[in-house]
Amino acid sequence: MALADLQHSAAAAVTGVIFLAICFILRKRPLSVIVMTCLFVASLVVTQILMSRLSSFYKHPGAVTTLHFVCVWVTCCIYWTGFGTKANKCEARTNEWFVRNILPIALSNPLTVVFNNTALVYAGAGVCAILGTLSPVSVAVLSYLVGRRLSLMSWFGVSVACCGALLIAAGEVKSIGAQSAPERTLVGILFALASVGTRSLKIVVMDFLLAPMEYASELSPLKEVSPMSPMQLYSLQAPWCVLTAFVFAVCTDSFPEAFAELTRDAAVLISFTCVSAVALNFLGVFVLKELGASSQQILGKLNTLMVGAISVGYLNEKVSMTVLLGSGVVLSGAFLVELGKEGLKKDFKSLPEPSKV
Repeated sequence: MALADLQHSAAAAVTGVIFLAICFILRKRPLSVIVMTCLFVASLVVTQILMSRLSSFYKHPGAVTTLHFVCVWVTCCIYWTGFGTKANKCEARTNEWFVRNILPIALSNPLTVVFNNTALVYAGAGVCAILGTLSPVSVAVLSYLVGRRLSLMSWFGVSVACCGALLIAAGEVKSIGAQSAPERTLVGILFALASVGTRSLKIVVMDFLLAPMEYASELSPLKEVSPMSPMQLYSLQAPWCVLTAFVFAVCTDSFPEAFAELTRDAAVLISFTCVSAVALNFLGVFVLKELGASSQQILGKLNTLMVGAISVGYLNEKVSMTVLLGSGVVLSGAFLVELGKEGLKKDFKSLPEPSKV
């Protein structure tokens, strides 16, 4: 009993230290941003734990993913019903703008989940964890290619965070290898890389729509582009995300079987996953708007340590020291990225204002 209490205390302590570290890194941000970021990381952890538990006895990921996106769409509809008169002041968007900006998000958002789940089947969690560490770097590179400015300090922070994520992945592979030998095939690696690519595309396009001025430059001032609100962005993509997820579920899953195998325990757990998935989607886009693409992806990697801490404290599992060390390196990288953004803001403010004619 004493050992169990000690494990519970250790899990709570590790979780608390991570949240305190996030608060310290974002200490110069508004309190609302700090709270949203902590809730975003917490929702990542809760969603991962719930989905892991659900998938152990309910094998219908396509149907569950479709239901998650339906809940997101319903939430958007409820929001606009209650606040439509105040928030409905948005610019008219052309079909060309929709195809160029919203359609890539609507396709890549569900496909990220689809490709990752498929990669897990072919290559195992260890390989997917390693390739998933490419996400912060790929997001940083892609955002830079389309115009977002990053300071040298931020680039260094992204590199440090990537090294920390690789350490975390190494710890995961070690723990997985002790239990089983997952098959690593070229097909699984390709699906895992596709998941990273679609995730990066989704994040960068959403970041551009939420904060277009961050992509402005002398060559491309973007004066005519106004930022979208997170709710506007999700409302436009939600129905198409549902359609994409539904088409995938029809091709790979069976809705009649999903209903036939739906037990009371599965229904309760699915309802919890819907709540956590909706919270994760909206908190993720709000954090993306406030912190930017690179910081959001880096902080999102901390969910591995928190999931591990909860597993150790309450499920009697083990977490290697490699994972602990990697999480500390990820936090250091996030801190450096935040310092780089502060330096970039100071440099921007120090520039002379354009002369008025």
